[in-house]
Amino acid sequence: MKHFSPDELAQADGTHDSATFVAVNGKVYDISASKKWIGGKHMNRHSAGKDLSAEILAAPHDRGVLERFEIVGSYEETRPEPTIGIKGKVDAWLQNHPFFRRHPHPAVVHVPIGLIMALPVFEIAALATRSTATEWAAYLCLILGLVALPGAIATGYFTWWINYDWKDSPTICRKRRLAWTAIVLALFAVIWRVFVVKDPVMWTDPPVMIYCGTTFALGLIVSWIGFLGGTLTFPYEKK
Repeated sequence: MKHFSPDELAQADGTHDSATFVAVNGKVYDISASKKWIGGKHMNRHSAGKDLSAEILAAPHDRGVLERFEIVGSYEETRPEPTIGIKGKVDAWLQNHPFFRRHPHPAVVHVPIGLIMALPVFEIAALATRSTATEWAAYLCLILGLVALPGAIATGYFTWWINYDWKDSPTICRKRRLAWTAIVLALFAVIWRVFVVKDPVMWTDPPVMIYCGTTFALGLIVSWIGFLGGTLTFPYEKK
């Protein structure tokens, strides 16, 4: 198996029609076929032609995503230069507590996603049965989902800073916009439900229709946020 020097690996950086290779844990992978590495860039931060052993530890997915690609050689791992400033201190702490680099956002974001996805289900059941108890359960899902959203957004920004240095990508941009849309809609729904809706199980009442439409929109938005998060955590290639 070919052993790559730093200069040889750097030549396969995916630019100017060159091959796209990355080194991880002493192995060199040919990722030229990956649509997520067009032009040798991934997530607008990671560049091909380098040893990415340290970077993949910070990624929302593990190195198992590389197993679908061919191993074309070996490479001696290099130690990354330490980051300076506040981020450097945070990075140093995370080296000893790696759990907090990858897991806080996925753990926190599933709380509002689960609650708000359940919201329209309870709402439909409440309207179908005229059950005030079921509608109250839906309302509680909305309240708890709204309370949990700021924590999900905060941990999302923390992960974006630590793992991606604020580098944007279409997926991250969509997630960010949808998250803020969700918190605005959830806040509107709570205010509307408290001050405008009189009989929340009277589906023919226009204020109730608006409220229900808002809850259904919220369910769709958080479902899309969850899907986008899944594409970051479990990347896949479109055929």
